[in-house]
Order: sequence, then C-alpha cells, then structure tokens
Amino acid sequence: MRTAIYTRISDDHTGEALGVARQFADCEALAQRLGWEVVKHYDDNDISAYNGKSRPGFEAMLDAMQGGEFGALICWHPDRLYRSMRDLERVIDIAEGRRVELRTVTAGDLRLDTPSGRMMARILGSVARQEVEHKGERQRRANEQRRAAGKWVKTGLRKFAYTLDGQRYEPEATALQQAAADVLTGKSLRGIAIDWNARGLTTTRGNKFTSLQVRRTLLNPLYTGLVTHRDTVVSQDGKPLRGEWEAIIDEATHEGLVAYLSDPHRRPAVSFEKRHMLSGVARCKTCGERVYAVQPGGKDRGMVYTCRPSSHTARNGVLLDQYVEALVLAWFARPKTRKKLAAMLNGGRDVDVKALRAQRDGLAARMDKLARMAVAGDIDDSQLRSATAEHRAQRDAIDRQIAAASNHGPAAGMLAADDPRAYWADCSPDIRGKIIDEIMSITILPAPRGPWFKDRADPTAAEWERFGEYVDVAPKV
Repeated sequence: MRTAIYTRISDDHTGEALGVARQFADCEALAQRLGWEVVKHYDDNDISAYNGKSRPGFEAMLDAMQGGEFGALICWHPDRLYRSMRDLERVIDIAEGRRVELRTVTAGDLRLDTPSGRMMARILGSVARQEVEHKGERQRRANEQRRAAGKWVKTGLRKFAYTLDGQRYEPEATALQQAAADVLTGKSLRGIAIDWNARGLTTTRGNKFTSLQVRRTLLNPLYTGLVTHRDTVVSQDGKPLRGEWEAIIDEATHEGLVAYLSDPHRRPAVSFEKRHMLSGVARCKTCGERVYAVQPGGKDRGMVYTCRPSSHTARNGVLLDQYVEALVLAWFARPKTRKKLAAMLNGGRDVDVKALRAQRDGLAARMDKLARMAVAGDIDDSQLRSATAEHRAQRDAIDRQIAAASNHGPAAGMLAADDPRAYWADCSPDIRGKIIDEIMSITILPAPRGPWFKDRADPTAAEWERFGEYVDVAPKV
C-alpha cells in the first residue's frame, strides 16, 4: 500500500532535527513490518501543534491525502499528528472520505472509519490538549520562580546576543554594543540594520533585520542585566530586579537610548547614509534653504553644493568639504575651543548621574510611603493625588537630566577621542555632517561670476583665503 509518514517535534534547540529523524526511523520500520511502501515523508521540525503557527508539512500532507496520493498514513504517536480538535476534525473528514488507514508506532491503529474509532481519537485529542495546558502552566510557574530569583529564563528562541543559557554570544554581543554607541552618535537604525545584514547577522528566527527590529533590540532592558517579562522590567520591593547574567549595554547608555529613541520631537533618521557631509547641513545665503550635493554635468563632472530649486549658488563640493574639514580639525585641536565645546555639549554643567539616581530612588520610596498612608487612612484621596502628582513631576525632571547626561551626539564622541583626527577619519560623511551641524553653521555666500577660483585639489594659501570670503562659518559655542 502506498504510505506517507508524518513526523513533528515541538522544540529543536540544536537545529539538528534529531527528534524528527528518530520518529521517521521508527515509522519506517513499522511500514516495513506491514509490507507497506513509503512514498512520501512530511515533517514539521521545531513547530508546535498547539501554538497556532502554520505547519507546512501538515498542510501539504492533508492536500496530498485529499488528492489520493497515498492510502495509509503512519505517525509516531497521535499527538505528533494533532493536538487541537480542529486539526483532528480536518484529518477525520479527509481520511474518512478517502478511506485512508492511520497507524501509529506507539498507540496502534486509529480507526477513523468507525464511530468508536473517531470517539477514541477525540478522547486522545482532549487528553493531549490537557497535557499541553498543564505543561504550560507548570512551565509558567517555574519561569516566575526563576525570574524572582534573578535567574535566566530559557524560552523557545534564544535572545539575540545571548545563548539559550544566558551566556554572552559573539559576534552578536559586540555588534549590539557597537550599535548602541553608534545610535547615540547619530547613526540611523536603518544603517545599523543594513550593516548587520551585510555581516550575516540575523534575528534568532533567521530573518534579516529591519530598523524596527534593531530599535526593539536596543530598547530591551534585558541587555542591561535587568530581569524582564515580555520586555517589561520586573520589580521587587519597588526596585528593578537585577539578573545574574552579564550585561551587554551599560545602564547609562541604555538610558540615553531610551531618551533618544523615545523622544517624540526627534526627527526620524533618513533611510540612507549621506555621501557628502555638507548635504542638508550648509545653507544658501540668498534664500536660507539648505544646500544639497548635485552633479549638474553628470557623473563625469564634479560635485557641487546648490540650493533647491532656485540654484542661487553652486559651490565646488570637494573644495568646500576640504575647507570645512580643515576648520573642524583646527577647532578640535585648540584647548580653548575644546573647553567651550565640552561646556556646550554637557549643557554648561557637570551632571552627577549617581546622585540623580539616588534622588530618584528616594522619590520612589516616598511614593510607596504615601500609598501605605492612604491605605491606613492617614491621608485622604485628594492629598494622595496632589502629593503623587508633585512627586511624579520631580521624578520626570530627574529622568530628563539623567537621559540628557547619557545622550551624547557625535561631536561629544569626537571630543572624548584620544585622537580627534583619527576619529574624524573613521566617520562616514553622514556622521561628519552631524558633527558639523552640532558645532557650527555653514552659509554659502554668492560668488562673483567668472573664473574667480581655480578648480584644483591643492589651492594655495591665498586662494584658500579668497575661497573663505564666500563661506560664512558661525560657531555655535
């Protein structure tokens, strides 16, 4: 008899499909004992029959059964074939209509062509469902206990940058740390996703990264070493519960990420990295609009910066980039300018983040005390609401200060670098533009008509001086 075999395993942490292979070997041995010819094998590896996910192998098997491609089906156990009554009824409808025989390795025949056989199949399905629900309840309770103890909780899929056991996993962990630093220095989420995909990094489901997935990963407090449940921090005695695993992103950096990526006033990063650093940064003196890089003569002609759509000015892009780059590097080399930059980038003051966190903890303790006083009847509802509103306002103000201290732009990164020139050299044109935009305003002035400046890559000092007459640079410090 033409026979098909169906196998399934719910969890395959190793990815080696060994459970499915063992099931198939047992099913094949049963077919040989019965003298049946195995013509097709359908399998679903690492897919539960109960969680609602699509089972491609199961669906293909039903289609083939409906098409009369085989007259018998063998599975290892009934719960490998179905664990929901809906799937069972689909199997019954097709098997009964096509008179397909069902055999199992461990539970004998499934006689779906008789009322008593169908009743037994339904009973087995109900028992299997109860076992799944009971197992799920036990697992949830065990996970709650592990979280309360600060232990790592194993799930069906490992977390990005960690192993299933909560150990640091390379190269993902290093990539995540670098991404956190890059976002705070101006790199777009889209750019990080493109970079990760190009390096062969994937989500733990094996998919390519999108900017949204990168954002969710960076904002997950699990990576700071905090215990979480569904991406929400678990609290104990009013304080975040810290886990036993290694943190990949430090707390200050994570606070900066939360502040930056959750800011409703933040202009979303463009989905591409600029190739010219002053594009969208410098402005036209005549109309005040930003200038952009264009190649009016095609790819073989030089790049110029011009405003759109009026084109009041068209400045040699290569030379303008060189001119502004020289100014930036000179600024970062001067001690007085560096001091002014440090004051500006730090908001003009030093921030004691540790002291701010202590203040926040004190506010949280006072809010807990207010709640207990309200329960005891020592204060009425209006007093509780008033005091709570005041404390929340103070807490929000502290949170803004902590976030501001943790949220550094690319200019701060260059200022903190041991070698600003090397830092600048490693930056993309897009990041260089962000540095420039933080510390200075560039305005392109109208230039006289005619060959007022020689178009070459090594202008003389006098030519540079004349070039500078038509570029207005205003420091923001």
